[in-house]
Amino acid sequence: MSTDKRPELPTELWLHIAEMLEPKERHKLIGLNRLFFEIAMNERYRNLSLVSPDGANLVETMERLLNPDVAKRVRTLTIWPEEVCRAIYPERDEPPAFKRVPIPKKPDTIWRRVKRRVSKKDTSPEPEYTVIQLPDLPRPPARRRMLKQALKGLTNLEELYIKRRVRLNHAWQPMPPPEQMIMFLPTCMQEYIWPVVRKSIRKLTLDVDSLFFEDIIPGQDMFPRNVRHFVLRLWSSARENFKVSDEVVPFVRQLSEKNRNLEKLSLEGDCQVIWSALGTIPNLRDLELHIPAQLIVQGPTQDTDLHQLLSRNADTIQHLSIIPVNTPRRWISSDSFDPSAEPQWSQVGATSQATLPNLKSLKFKFPWRGQESETLEWRAALDYFVHLGKSATSLTIQDSLSATGLESTLRAFNRIRQEPLRELHVDVTVLRPDVVEIIVKICPNLVKLNIVYGTLCPDDEPVSWTLNPALIEAVSAKFIQQVKDRGCHPCPSLTDISLMTYAFGKGLKYHLPLMETYAGVLPSIVSFAGIRNPTEDALGHLEPKMAFLAAGSGRNSAWS
Repeated sequence: MSTDKRPELPTELWLHIAEMLEPKERHKLIGLNRLFFEIAMNERYRNLSLVSPDGANLVETMERLLNPDVAKRVRTLTIWPEEVCRAIYPERDEPPAFKRVPIPKKPDTIWRRVKRRVSKKDTSPEPEYTVIQLPDLPRPPARRRMLKQALKGLTNLEELYIKRRVRLNHAWQPMPPPEQMIMFLPTCMQEYIWPVVRKSIRKLTLDVDSLFFEDIIPGQDMFPRNVRHFVLRLWSSARENFKVSDEVVPFVRQLSEKNRNLEKLSLEGDCQVIWSALGTIPNLRDLELHIPAQLIVQGPTQDTDLHQLLSRNADTIQHLSIIPVNTPRRWISSDSFDPSAEPQWSQVGATSQATLPNLKSLKFKFPWRGQESETLEWRAALDYFVHLGKSATSLTIQDSLSATGLESTLRAFNRIRQEPLRELHVDVTVLRPDVVEIIVKICPNLVKLNIVYGTLCPDDEPVSWTLNPALIEAVSAKFIQQVKDRGCHPCPSLTDISLMTYAFGKGLKYHLPLMETYAGVLPSIVSFAGIRNPTEDALGHLEPKMAFLAAGSGRNSAWS
């Protein structure tokens, strides 16, 4: 792409800027135009995704990357080697590529424009297209050379995400053929990628089957040394577990030892064998662990690998995430518990002696979902999380809790807290008018409150999960009126609140009128989601966007 083709800004914007400048300063518009061009280009080419098996898409992307002005702007690379291999080595002869090109319209005559104004039936003609045949794509050897040459330009890459998985439902479905991947994968990683990115990447994510781990990891002379954030999602079958410790453990240990600036570590999947291999990581600030749910329920004891890992890094960990992975379960008891009872530390064993003194935030999720928040299993997990987070000032609960479960959880955390809770992020299944009041009563020192809810439910009404926009609007209006009528328990420290819900087909959406209502009954609130006086559009930029990305989806664009 030539840098001469710069994106045009709206004329109104240029006129507004020109009015603010003195006549002798109008020359600054040239530099401002260049600034906007650089910002637009950086945003356009920041993220590169090589996830399509389409050969034409790969060739087009590589041709664009050969332009140094484009390659230097790429900061994030997502690559799925299977799909790249399929794009280089198509399974069958590729048919000729065609493209539809619109035919330029002839300008309307004056009579035609007048007639269109008078006659409602006279509409603009449908656009016409012509079909042109594109040049033949290069052969596989040429595509490989093009890939290697294009990836050499990614000298400013900061994030690298690699996904290599072929196991679906425990069945082997190798695509493309194994012999092609055996030839392509090591060459792609060791010759094309690692030599270029080993000095620049700050975040490395590996989402791989253990069977292919050896082909992906870099050699000793290509080992990255500036990684600050490492994410490992490892998947293996029982017959491969012995290979995990032989190949994965040395790599993770070496990565933590050579990268003295490693600050964030996330381990997911079959990574339990790695816990015992990790020593003290000097600058580890953020630790995320996905662990079997049964381990949390039974309570890790002093000799478990999990306990030892937390103990070795207790002085540096500031942010901890414990996410249970559901496994075939065994009930402890179905008896309900008394929410006012004191925690029973026998469930967490010797871990109660190993606190995290510098922990600032704790994120967790309860094992198993459903109507189980009154079982001893749930209480055992709660006791474990309470002890780990008793010094944290920020709490994130990823479960959709009932009002009773939320109240029980917050009261348990408040019993032995060393520091008052300042930030709270929770999911509630049903948001009733008294939920926020319950939270601020239990946590009177809150500064920031984030709530994601499933549905609103005014008092004296059954829970409704309707998708009818008119009914949703009516329920929302009644809910808001009840909040205004009843008010809320004062919380002078609370300055920021955000309320989000799931909109069908759109994902999470902020509910601005509801946030404004709570700001009316809690005068200390001055911002919503961190923004003072936000508009719907401003909040819309903060909302997480729904993304659908699948291998073999045939995406037409590599730039996201």
